Amino acid sequence: MERCLRLYKQDYFISEMNTVTVEKRDHQQPFPLHDHDFNEIVIVCSGNGLHHWNNYVYPITSGDILYINPKDVHGYESVNNLRLDNILYLRESLFLSSTIEFYLPKVTAKHNERFWRIQPSYLKLLAPLIEQLDVESKKNNLASVHLSEALFLQLVIWLDRIKQAPKVALPTATHQLDLLFTALHNSIATPFNIDVFCKENHIASRSLSRLFKSQTGMTISGYLQKRRLCDAMSLLRTTNYSISMIAAECGYDDSNYFSSVFKKLTEQTPSQYRAKFNDKKG
Repeated sequence: MERCLRLYKQDYFISEMNTVTVEKRDHQQPFPLHDHDFNEIVIVCSGNGLHHWNNYVYPITSGDILYINPKDVHGYESVNNLRLDNILYLRESLFLSSTIEFYLPKVTAKHNERFWRIQPSYLKLLAPLIEQLDVESKKNNLASVHLSEALFLQLVIWLDRIKQAPKVALPTATHQLDLLFTALHNSIATPFNIDVFCKENHIASRSLSRLFKSQTGMTISGYLQKRRLCDAMSLLRTTNYSISMIAAECGYDDSNYFSSVFKKLTEQTPSQYRAKFNDKKG
């Protein structure tokens, strides 16, 4: 079993009475694998990085929403101007539990059911609510505790409503980004041609590239490469596939080139990376 750091609620909640708090990370630094005895909603406000979550690794960027359970092991690396709003809450102790539960993923929800994207434009809508929640959650009188939960309820309702919003209502620029992210996520094992994509979707490639860079801090090709390498990291940790097979699964025809790119990102060869985690099993 892989060892990790454990974070405790008493270090983040100002009293035993409080059930919700906000931890803003305006400059999130690389953070080692850890778990905690509280639940957490991570809202990625800007920048990008790699997120390790149990046996999965993938890029995160503006608009990503993550629901982290207490037993989850996660951490951050390769961060670049990463800014997070972390909403910590004690799911078992919420006064408004029966109502709030309706808008949260089920306790048994799988990892991929607790990770999704919202339009970056919605982050501006959520910001005042999170600011107010941040203020109230730092008080330990009963009225503020109740108000914090009421604000938290508003937040999870908004997140659920945004998730359910019909795609046809998306603004043009955001709709283009959603189409692009979908295409990139479906192109892990196959070549991706931005010009072909833009022609098929009647989008100007230069404006899309600028829009993507402004929202994520990455180029389109840089994001896709990170996504492919993240899938490779997950396969190295969870399978016995050969390096060449993993390279092919992740869109690299040349396993030597794959190994070179992998080492540039992680400062380890694929074999060294796999060995590190195999040594920790047991």
